[in-house]
Amino acid sequence: MLAALALAATAVSVMNLTLMTEEVADGAMCIDGSPAAFYFRPGSGADVNHWVIYFEGGGWCYDPADCYYRSTTHDGSSSTYPPQQTLTGTVGGMMSANCSVNPDLCKYNYVYLKYCDGNSFSGNSAEPLIYNNTKLWFRGKRIIDAALNRLVRDFNAGAAEKILLTGCSAGGLATYLHVDYVSAFFSNAAKGLTLFKAAPMSGFFLDHETVYKTEVYEPQMRNIHKLTNATLGGSLNAACVANYLPTGEDWKCNFAQYTYPFIKTPMFILNSGLDAWQTDCIYTGELADGFPNNTHTAGSCGKGSYAACQGAPDVDCNNTQILEMNEYTTDFMAALPLPLPTEHGAFIHSCHTHCEAQHDDWFNNFKVNGVSMQQALALWWHSSDPSAAHTYKPCLRLLGDVEDRQCNPSCGTADAFVYNWN
Repeated sequence: MLAALALAATAVSVMNLTLMTEEVADGAMCIDGSPAAFYFRPGSGADVNHWVIYFEGGGWCYDPADCYYRSTTHDGSSSTYPPQQTLTGTVGGMMSANCSVNPDLCKYNYVYLKYCDGNSFSGNSAEPLIYNNTKLWFRGKRIIDAALNRLVRDFNAGAAEKILLTGCSAGGLATYLHVDYVSAFFSNAAKGLTLFKAAPMSGFFLDHETVYKTEVYEPQMRNIHKLTNATLGGSLNAACVANYLPTGEDWKCNFAQYTYPFIKTPMFILNSGLDAWQTDCIYTGELADGFPNNTHTAGSCGKGSYAACQGAPDVDCNNTQILEMNEYTTDFMAALPLPLPTEHGAFIHSCHTHCEAQHDDWFNNFKVNGVSMQQALALWWHSSDPSAAHTYKPCLRLLGDVEDRQCNPSCGTADAFVYNWN
């Protein structure tokens, strides 16, 4: 009896690899020229025509040397991808096959798009970049096209009735950048589609200077945007590009904060207001020597006098430093166009984490106003209420003589990165 209950609580977790070797001729390649890929697990029961499509994350490469190094790893090559992966061993939370963790989505079809193009599935360079006598390909847009067409052709995605588009970190950013493009594809390919929404995880990366008043993240992203030809022939938000291209600021459409106001698809933002990757690599990062022509990997995180503080702000920051951390949270909220558009929503919390929505415990235990992340997502997914009913905001960290500056008790001792990229 107990074994039967356990089986009922967990859907099949195994995902099988599809290497898109046929589509290499059309340019659907990783940086090293190997075939792009995705993993798939079929839905079951009443959810056989319901889908979650997930963009994998894994940072970015910022210049030729950085992208060359990336091409030798699983972030730029499919050569080492195993034939199977399990959801439970790869991601959890809103991607979990455990129905006690993820009751609304656990039995959906799961598509796990592998990330190997270096710029959040963006870019469409006609010719390779040659570096160190090696061809580097930037074909994120063609990877998206190949995967969507293959899903319709071979996996019955044309029968989809509900689709939730998501991703974490760089994959969360990809969700912002490409959601309207993917939505338009399925509006034509899936005639029975009744619901298409998006819920990006930890993908709202700020265009923000460091705490030391230097520019790091913006020039990095501007460079990879240019390097990958992300505007011309890409799948970035068309309305965003049309707005910024005339002034030469089309690079802004590689950022969530500039793209979001143009997004038409209903979206639920899952993010920390003081994200652990952002404090590490945006707020206290530095450029590599010689950028954008360095001779090793680009960028360096967690540097300077705030290095220890940003790693564990709730226990290692003094009052002056906490004021700077609270300023970042304030700037994060200012970058959101509140009130949010109709049918949108957001769960912005204060826990110092990254990709927490794909962590079983944090997905169910982080709360704002008594509502957990899982509950907030479910309420939004199943309704069309105005955005005000689905907007949850963070608090600011505590000042004064306190041992723990965390203002949200549900965060507990969470003060860590959760990438789960592999």
